[in-house]
Amino acid sequence: MTTRPARPLLAVAALLAAVAGVLLGTPAHAVSAAPAASDGRDADHVVFVGIPGLRWSDVTPERTPNLARLTGQASAATLSVRTVEKTTCPADGWLTVGSGARSSAPRQDGACAPLPAVAVGPDGAVTVPDLPRIADFNTTYSYDPKFGILAATAARSNQCVTAVGPGAALATADAQGRSPAAYLPGADALDAAALARCGLTLVDLGALTDGAPDRDAGLRAADEAVGRIAGLLPERTELVVAGPGDGGTTGTPHLRTLLATGPGTRFDGGYLTAPSTRYDGMAQLTDLAPSLLDPLGIDPPSELVGSVVARASGPTGAAAVRDLNLIDVGAQAARDVRETYQFFTWLTVVPLVLFAAGIAAAARMRKRGVPDASRAKLYRALQVVGVTAGTVPGATFLVGLFPWEKAGSPEAAIVLLSLGWTAVLTALAFAGPWRRSPYGPPGFATAATVLILAADVVTGSNLQMNTLFGLSPLVAGRFYGFGNVAWSVFGPAVLLAVAWPVGLRLGAGRRRAALGVLVAGALAAIVVDGWPAFGSDFGGVLALVPGFAVLGLLLFGIRISWGKAALVAAGAVTVVAIIAVFDWMRPAAGRSHLGKFVQQVIDGDAGSVLHRKVADNLSSFHGPIAYLIPVLYAVLLVAILAPHRLRATALPPAYERIPWLRAVLVACWIAAAVGYAANDSGIQIPSVALLIGLPLPAAALAAVAAERAGRASRGEGSPARPQAQPQGAE
Repeated sequence: MTTRPARPLLAVAALLAAVAGVLLGTPAHAVSAAPAASDGRDADHVVFVGIPGLRWSDVTPERTPNLARLTGQASAATLSVRTVEKTTCPADGWLTVGSGARSSAPRQDGACAPLPAVAVGPDGAVTVPDLPRIADFNTTYSYDPKFGILAATAARSNQCVTAVGPGAALATADAQGRSPAAYLPGADALDAAALARCGLTLVDLGALTDGAPDRDAGLRAADEAVGRIAGLLPERTELVVAGPGDGGTTGTPHLRTLLATGPGTRFDGGYLTAPSTRYDGMAQLTDLAPSLLDPLGIDPPSELVGSVVARASGPTGAAAVRDLNLIDVGAQAARDVRETYQFFTWLTVVPLVLFAAGIAAAARMRKRGVPDASRAKLYRALQVVGVTAGTVPGATFLVGLFPWEKAGSPEAAIVLLSLGWTAVLTALAFAGPWRRSPYGPPGFATAATVLILAADVVTGSNLQMNTLFGLSPLVAGRFYGFGNVAWSVFGPAVLLAVAWPVGLRLGAGRRRAALGVLVAGALAAIVVDGWPAFGSDFGGVLALVPGFAVLGLLLFGIRISWGKAALVAAGAVTVVAIIAVFDWMRPAAGRSHLGKFVQQVIDGDAGSVLHRKVADNLSSFHGPIAYLIPVLYAVLLVAILAPHRLRATALPPAYERIPWLRAVLVACWIAAAVGYAANDSGIQIPSVALLIGLPLPAAALAAVAAERAGRASRGEGSPARPQAQPQGAE
C-alpha cells in the first residue's frame, strides 16, 4: 500500500479544523485592532496613582472598597512590569514610568534598595541626587532610557507637572537628577487645588511588600488614599491607578493592576489593551508613559518604546477583577511547572534514559542470541517513545483550549492536559496508513505541531499565553506571535514536515512537483513566522531561509559552496528587510517591533538594540549544561555527516530507507545554529530545538531498525531501495 503525502497532512488538517474554529471564535483576550493615538485633547488633567506591589487578588469590596468601586466604572488590565531583572523593584518601576523604557536601579546586597532621597532647594527646585549614579548603572543594559522624558515632554507642551512622593519625583527627574515638577512629600498634602494645578500629576502611595507583616495595613491606607484622591479630582480628569513594580522585595514576580477611568466614556468599562501586547486585558509598564501624555493631546516622542492603551471589549467590575487575576494565576502556574518542577528537564531526561536503556537492552539481546522478533518489538517500543516525546511541545499549546487556570491546582491541570493531548496526538500518529512508513508517525507529529502553531499565530496567538512553550507575561519578551521558545519548536518541526512530501516526490522521480512543494512550504512557513500580523518574528525568518535553502540544495543534489551560502544569507536578510519595511509603512501606533526597528535604523538608534541582543545572547550560558549544548551539536553534526566516525550504525540504513533524512537533519542543524545567532535567547533556542530534532528522527531510526529486525526474523534480506515509488512508503 502506498502512503501518499497528502493523506497525513489532510488528516492532521481535519483534526485541527475544530481547533482553528475554536481559536477564531475565542472572544476573551483576543487580538484587537491596533488603537491609534488620539488626535485631540481628551482630558484637561491626568492623575497617575502608583502602588507598586498591587495585585488584582488584592482588590475586593472587603479589603479595598474604593478600588473595587473604581473597577465598576473603569477599564482595566493586568500590567506586565518586567524591566531588567526578574523582579521589578519600586525604583525600577518609577524609573520606567518616567523614561518610557526598561530601567533599573542598583540593588542593595541583592535586595531592593530604598527609593532615592529627594532634595528641595530654597527656590523650590527639586532634585534626586542619586540619579546620575543610577543613569550610569543603566548603561550596562543597552535599553537606553531617557530619564525624566515624560515630565520633560509635558513641560515642553506647556503642561506643568506635580510629583507627590519620592517615587513620583524619581520618575520626573532627568539623568542629572533635576526635576521640573512641583513636589509634595506625600499624598496627605494633596487637595483639590493641587490636583487642578497641573495637567499631569504623579502620586506615589508607597509599595506593598509581599509577605510583609504590615502589607494589609499598607493596602488599606493606599485604598483610602485612592478614594480620597478620586473624590477631589477636577472635571475632565483621567485617573490611572497601577502597580508599577513588584513591591519592596526580590521575591516572586507577579502581574500587577492597571485601571483607568474618565473623562466621559473614554474608559468606562471593559478591558484595556495596547498594540505592544495585542492582548485584550494586558499592557506593559512601558505603555504607561505614552498613555499618560496622549489624553493631554501630546504626541509621545519616539524615545518612548511603549504604546498608547485603548479600551477593548470585556467585563467590568468584579468579573473583570476575577478574570484578570486568573491571568496571573496562569502565569504563576506555568512558571512553577517550568522552573520549580523542571518540566523541560524531565522532557529531556526521560526519553534519553529510555532510549539509552533500550539501546543497551538491544545490544545485550543481540549478544545473547535473542530472536530478532523480540528485538523488533523493542525497537517499536522505542519508536513510540520518540514519537510521544516529540508530540509533547505541540500538545502543550492545545492546553489553552481549556480554562485550566480555574482548576483547584492549575499546575496539575496544565501537566495533565499536556499529557492528555500528547496521548491523543501520539495515538493519531500511529492510527493512519502512514504508520507503515518509518517516517510516517514522526512525520505526522511534525505536521500536527506545525499546524497547531501556525493556526494559533494566524488566528491571534490565543493559545500562546501562559503555555509551557509559549509566551510568559512575567518574562515580557513578547505577547503575540512566535516567541523564541515557540519558534524553537516550529523551526525544526516545519523542516521535518516539509521534507516528507518533498522526499516522497523526489523518490517517485517527480522533481518539478517536489520543487513546487518545497517552495510552497518554505513560503508558507516564512509568512506564518515573519508576517507582522502573524508570527512577527525577526530572527526566526533569518534562520528558516537558510534552513530551507540547505534542505533544497541537498535534496536536489546541488553542491553547497561559499558563494551559494553568501547568496542564501543575503536572501534571508532581504526577506526580513522586506517584511520589516512593510510593517514600518503602517501608522506608528500599529507597528510591531519589526517596523519599530526600521525606525530605529533611520534614527541611528539600532546599534543599542543590536548590542543588547548580542549581550543577551552571550550571557545566556548559565551553568555547565549550557556549555554542553554546543559540544552536543558538534557531535551531532559529525554523526549526521560521517556516521562511521562515531560508529552511529543506525544512520546508514536509515539514510537508505529514508533518502531525505540526512538532508533534513542537516537543515535542522543549520536552522538551530542560525537561530541561536539571530535571536537574543541564546543557547535556549538550540536546546529547545533538540526536543523536536532528537526524539522524532530517533523514532524513525528505531522504526527502520524494527523493520530490519523483523525481516531478519522472517529470513528476508534487506529491502532494495525503491526506484519508481515514493521512498519510505510500503
